[in-house]
Amino acid sequence: MPEPAITVAMSVFNGARFLPEAIESVLGQDFGGFEFLIVDDGSTDSSPDIMQDYASKDARIRAIVRENRGLVASLNEMIDLPSAPHSPHGR
Repeated sequence: MPEPAITVAMSVFNGARFLPEAIESVLGQDFGGFEFLIVDDGSTDSSPDIMQDYASKDARIRAIVRENRGLVASLNEMIDLPSAPHSPHGR
């Protein structure tokens, strides 16, 4: 896969009810040159399974499943994960 132009990042915690719709919304964009990072923050529902199912079907998706650390930790983790080039003016 070529280097993505942008990174779309999403944090999930027990969001299985709306997760497929959210993922489909991102994947349905006209612009396709992106990577899609999804961090599961220790969900106890089927969110990790949903994420991993989508990731197995679309190479743009990187699903990260880990223990619960909270939204701020998830967002901070996603700052270091993108493959897309960083802005010369910072992240």
